[in-house]
Amino acid sequence: MWRQLLQYTDTAGRAMLGFGAVLLVVAVVSFVVGVAQAVSGHAAATLPYWLTTMGCAVVAGILVYLASRRGKLG
Repeated sequence: MWRQLLQYTDTAGRAMLGFGAVLLVVAVVSFVVGVAQAVSGHAAATLPYWLTTMGCAVVAGILVYLASRRGKLG
């Protein structure tokens, strides 16, 4: 699927996919840091990490969806 998206979409679609991939990496890193904070006993300080994780994942999903709509798949 990723190969088709990169192959059949335009430059703006590729930029959306690239930014979405960066956001997914940020989401994963934020999730891991939040888990580390919770395990170390600082559960009250994890809200910013969870909000960052969810926000980045949602925005990345929207960008991938929009890039797929721009592509000429099929």
